[in-house]
Amino acid sequence: MKKIFIIFAMLFMMPVFADTMPYYTNAIPKDAIGVYQTGESLTIYSEPDTASNIIRSFDFLYNKESMQEGIFAVLLNEKKLGLIYVTDIGDENWVEVLYDKRTGAKGWVQTEDRFQFLPWINFYNMYGRKYGLRVLKDAPDEVDVLHAKAEDLSQNVAKINYAKQIKLTKVSGNWALVSVFDLDRIPKMGYIKWRGNNGIIYAFPNIK
Repeated sequence: MKKIFIIFAMLFMMPVFADTMPYYTNAIPKDAIGVYQTGESLTIYSEPDTASNIIRSFDFLYNKESMQEGIFAVLLNEKKLGLIYVTDIGDENWVEVLYDKRTGAKGWVQTEDRFQFLPWINFYNMYGRKYGLRVLKDAPDEVDVLHAKAEDLSQNVAKINYAKQIKLTKVSGNWALVSVFDLDRIPKMGYIKWRGNNGIIYAFPNIK
């Protein structure tokens, strides 16, 4: 009993980082068109114009004590990587972001460079090809089927059982060409549907 108590005490004493990652399909808004990478601060305007009202300002230190919940699509404090959902684009490098996932509140931010806003295709090509993909927990069973072509009616060539790694080769519309390393140790390659025709995302970059 004493040994169990010590283990629990150690677990509670360990540092906990408020990291964030989507694991279910409803965690990603259907109207999201990509992500915006935050820096150490974030100023959100009511309109795509610096003369408009500032509706929120954030300062990020990337540690558990300072990071607020409900903001990030992806947050890895140790890497100082924060990404929030983008729902619209404006002129002169302005993008509309979802800054409160609980209330659905949105506002406008101005990008500082061309890599700060990543449309889904760019995001998957950058992070998906680097880290691979992870099928979301409530994705439909059809996502586990590998197709010969990026088409619904194309031939089924294999099935994902318990994937150890899903390596992304390229994105083609709502389809992704992947190589799968499964527990059965049989190499598998084909197209999976990373996003449904209704805009729901089924597979997300497995950022670590």
